[in-house]
Amino acid sequence: MNTFEYARSGLPIKDFLIIDAHAHIGFCQGNYIADHSTRALVAEMDNLGIDMACISHLASLSADFRWGNDRILDAMAEYTDRFIGYCTINPLYDNEIEGELERCFDKGMKGIKLHPYAHERPLSYEPYEKAFAFAAKRRSFMKIHTYNNDDVATIDKFAPIYPEAIFIMAHMGGEMPTIENAVKVAKRHDNVYGDIAVSYSEEGLVEWFVQQITPKKLLFGTDMNPMEGRGTFSRVAMAEISEEEKRDIFGQNMKRIIDRVLPE
Repeated sequence: MNTFEYARSGLPIKDFLIIDAHAHIGFCQGNYIADHSTRALVAEMDNLGIDMACISHLASLSADFRWGNDRILDAMAEYTDRFIGYCTINPLYDNEIEGELERCFDKGMKGIKLHPYAHERPLSYEPYEKAFAFAAKRRSFMKIHTYNNDDVATIDKFAPIYPEAIFIMAHMGGEMPTIENAVKVAKRHDNVYGDIAVSYSEEGLVEWFVQQITPKKLLFGTDMNPMEGRGTFSRVAMAEISEEEKRDIFGQNMKRIIDRVLPE
């Protein structure tokens, strides 16, 4: 069967590397997965055929970024072949950013999570530049919540300043017309990618993304466990694009990004 047939049959896709570039563990009101344990997320990944997920903790977006990062380290230790950790930093704790990044990366994390909306500071807020510089030093990747044009414009500004860092626009801008601007920015910079987790879900949007920018700049993401994963999963699996393009979006693009991260 091809990917369309697997998805239509409700079966996990086989013979594809699938990496969820945008997933979470932890509790938030309205979680799709009522059991918000790490075990439950792994079970949902298995249902879809997701091999690995890049995860951050929801507590890091609100109450305690260090505690949340520690829970990501716990999940990585428990499921060594299933999770890649994002270190979440809070720009309001400026003097802790560099130390927390060093601590988390020394323990095996590979990516950085930035959430200007949750932390109530725009991406142009100066302390974020410490994360940009760290990502460049480690050839690492940053997953950045982008749901407004100001944050997309900031990525457009800083991507050429930090060419060794990978900027991932989470949700690919979120809604039109921000998505249109996000696509222009991704086309403009080699080190800017977009994940399509829960972005605007108009029919044919994945096909439009592929037409507008190379499929090698698109990343599969579900936003589980707050969100239900089958929506984005099916949008890619059932898109009218080639199997090779789906293979890139589902996992190969993210694998290339992960593989370039320097250990120190």
